[in-house]
Amino acid sequence: MNQQDGPPSETPADRTGWSQPPPPGAPLPPGAGSPLQPGPPLSVQAPIKDTTINMTALALGAGIVILVIIVVIVLIAAFAHH
Repeated sequence: MNQQDGPPSETPADRTGWSQPPPPGAPLPPGAGSPLQPGPPLSVQAPIKDTTINMTALALGAGIVILVIIVVIVLIAAFAHH
């Protein structure tokens, strides 16, 4: 006979430490509490400006269009001279 076969007893205790705040002086569970140093980590850099991303995409798109036009002109020239 195991625990599940008997009458229902009290609900199992929540062992995550998040159901109620710990009593004063008790250690906090891992990850709880404020960070040791405020602010973002030093490995996080400032975000890239959206104009930089847009200009890069525009330059890349223009380069692809010019390349396609050159390839089409070369193909027309190559097949036109039989």
